Amino acid sequence: MKKKLLTAILPALMVLTVTACGKQDTADLVDLNDSDEPEYVESDLVYLKDFDVSQYVELGDYKNIKISVDEPTVTEEELEKIIQYWLQERPLSTPVTDRAAELGDVANIDYVGKLDGVAFEGGTDSGSDLILGSGRFIPGFEDGVVGMEIGETKDVEISFPDPYKPNPDLSGKPVVFTVTLNSLSIQEPAELNDEFVAGLGWEGCSNVEEFREYLSGNMLDGKKVQYEEEKEDAIMDELYRITSCKEAPDGMVDRIKDALLVSVTAYAQLYGVDTGTYVANVFGGTEEEYEETVRDQAGLMAQRYIILAAVAQAEGISVSDEELEEQLREEAADYGYTVEDYKAETDTEAYREFLLVEKTMDYLAANVAD
Repeated sequence: MKKKLLTAILPALMVLTVTACGKQDTADLVDLNDSDEPEYVESDLVYLKDFDVSQYVELGDYKNIKISVDEPTVTEEELEKIIQYWLQERPLSTPVTDRAAELGDVANIDYVGKLDGVAFEGGTDSGSDLILGSGRFIPGFEDGVVGMEIGETKDVEISFPDPYKPNPDLSGKPVVFTVTLNSLSIQEPAELNDEFVAGLGWEGCSNVEEFREYLSGNMLDGKKVQYEEEKEDAIMDELYRITSCKEAPDGMVDRIKDALLVSVTAYAQLYGVDTGTYVANVFGGTEEEYEETVRDQAGLMAQRYIILAAVAQAEGISVSDEELEEQLREEAADYGYTVEDYKAETDTEAYREFLLVEKTMDYLAANVAD
């Protein structure tokens, strides 16, 4: 099945960046709506190409923006923590054969759960590894396994919690689990040595030194991504501070709102909640007025686009048809589309805007004074 990309969502995803840098309040931006410039029918102004952004923005001295964001580094303490994580993820297992099960043991068990003598759905498994005392099973189950001998079968009588969200029908019900203990083992963190590293099967990692370099490099790469995001947030904060901007045209805000609603609805479905709940958790506001909240966020994002487009205009930054075509061609290949089919599902003008603001942000990030 092809992985579809609704390109109309791309601008909406940028809203997450706006809110991440402090949920910029429109009250912080000076309103220029009382200017003497010719009036537009704002509902007709849907894309940046439909109006002159300079009539919406008075840019400050963006060329001399100064920000303070710490360069990414990986400390020895951070490196040791991730090493310990991997040692615990690949523990050494030592079989136990001469005693009964104890807390902390890994018990390999078969079990059948019955309610009123009838096996219930989800209550049966075989060859399952359970760390006794982990709390993975309902209260009382693991305690019932403690003290069992290898090869022993016993009935463990317990009751489900009330309420029991995974299966409300079982809430508070007494059940019997027939448990067989197949084997016991003890797991301990592995020892960091060349043998352990080679056993991971990671390309380019055959000894401890390479392992440490690999982990450090991965952590640094992740921090560099975070650094670039923080740098862009700081730049936008400064741009908002020095810029006067009108409210974005209704047509542009409505377009972005519609795209954002598609995005948040998809995420809400992914998390198994309704759209209002998801919007309230991510952006604030009430569940009932989520559409108003989404429109507010769309307005903030539209202003971000307009401000960055004004910088692009001042610096002669643009996205050519050839650049747009190349990006569409690359993404069509990535997602398994023909270029023609991909274009048919893509709001290419919205995507051109997306590329323009990204290109402008790259310019600012490269030239801003740290």
